[in-house]
Amino acid sequence: MPLTPLHYPIAYLIYRLDKRLSLPGLIVGSMLPDIEVPIMLILLRSRAPPRLVLHSLLGAAILGTLISLVVTILVYPALVSVFFSIEEAEVKERCKASLGLFFSCLLGNISHVLLDYTNHDYNPIFWPFLTPEETPNLICSTLGGKEIASLIVQAILIIIFIILLMNKRKNLWENLLVGE
Repeated sequence: MPLTPLHYPIAYLIYRLDKRLSLPGLIVGSMLPDIEVPIMLILLRSRAPPRLVLHSLLGAAILGTLISLVVTILVYPALVSVFFSIEEAEVKERCKASLGLFFSCLLGNISHVLLDYTNHDYNPIFWPFLTPEETPNLICSTLGGKEIASLIVQAILIIIFIILLMNKRKNLWENLLVGE
């Protein structure tokens, strides 16, 4: 499975396709569904799979998008400014509530679910309409099983991530975390 930070390259590539979107919203949305994993492990003590609501298309689109909006508006500017020394006012400007931010959070969440689908054999993607066991994963099986699929997907994402980090533009962190 892609580690949570490896969802970032997809968010950045979506942003590069349409810069009217909010990069912070895409970043938060693309990583937020994984908050469900530790919560479910703590609450259910391993009695249930750690992915369900936020890893379904419906849950990601509704609950994930709403949580992402709140986190992007209230938390993201402070975290980015503290850890990456980016002017908080500039980050807040990119994180204002708007239709663009809403769609960015939505796209980020959906991209997370679809990326995870490529390399997990347990996929609640159509929950609550189908159980994960009823949801076939043709991508995983086509790529040779979840281990090989996960290795392929993670290798591609790591390569993209390294290429993005090697970019020697001025204000690298600002461009990668706030947008241009």
